[in-house]
Amino acid sequence: MIAYCTHCWREVSSADTVCPKCKADLTLDNRTYEEKLIGALAHPLPEARVRICWLIGKNHTCEAVPDLMRLAMVDEDLFVRRAALETLGELKDTRAMQLLREVSRCDNRFLAATALKSLQKIGEKNDCVSCSG
Repeated sequence: MIAYCTHCWREVSSADTVCPKCKADLTLDNRTYEEKLIGALAHPLPEARVRICWLIGKNHTCEAVPDLMRLAMVDEDLFVRRAALETLGELKDTRAMQLLREVSRCDNRFLAATALKSLQKIGEKNDCVSCSG
């Protein structure tokens, strides 16, 4: 069975108890659920990163905004970038507004339309007390 270290995302054997790369203890992970979600944004599979973006939005994990902004700009997968932009809109965190404005004017119409929708969501009443908005 294929498994991944939840610290460095290297592929490991499901029998490993210590990651051969980063030496993390694979049997004990004291991070909060939110910290694990944010860490999972570095997963090597784009499909996993898209799902994690969705989960972050559904859980209103506003601590992930800086990481989502980074993904939206530099991830090599277009669908991951789109998922990050959508999640920024779901979170309605004003820290993302400048980035969303920039992306809404980019040449990629797929990303630009997503950024515009997210900007519109942020413009709505922000009822998330944990976000800066």
